[in-house]
Amino acid sequence: MLMTRIQWLGIVLLVLLLGCSKSIVQTKLITFDVKQNANNNSPIALDVVILSEEALVEQLIKISAKEWYQKREQFKRDYPGILHTWEWEVVPGQVIPFFKMPENTKKAKGVLIFANYLSPGLHRARIDPYEGVIVRLLEYEFVVQPLVRK
Repeated sequence: MLMTRIQWLGIVLLVLLLGCSKSIVQTKLITFDVKQNANNNSPIALDVVILSEEALVEQLIKISAKEWYQKREQFKRDYPGILHTWEWEVVPGQVIPFFKMPENTKKAKGVLIFANYLSPGLHRARIDPYEGVIVRLLEYEFVVQPLVRK
């Protein structure tokens, strides 16, 4: 039996809608755990960057935290509607139990974390595939671990 054009159009629209319905950004909660000896026992600037355009995600995933902090204000001026930041300065031993991601994050294309360490390195991570994460700021770097439900 041959399908009519309307039936084909309906199938194509259904596939497109189903493909678009899944949110790219899964992250809802972030916990920050700053170890006592983190960053040579010095404060660390820490940014969560929420991006609403894939091209900007691809651009920022290529830069180091050092470059991010040098150019952050210009990025914010250049992309006011599609780049949103939450900024902290954390100190060794500090714990931020839960940062709840804003509701509009579901429409974003990516979420990055930058940490301004004294030590060399990229100090950047993409966290959007995870529903919840623990960001552990260690002596010379940070690691991201998915939160595990019990």
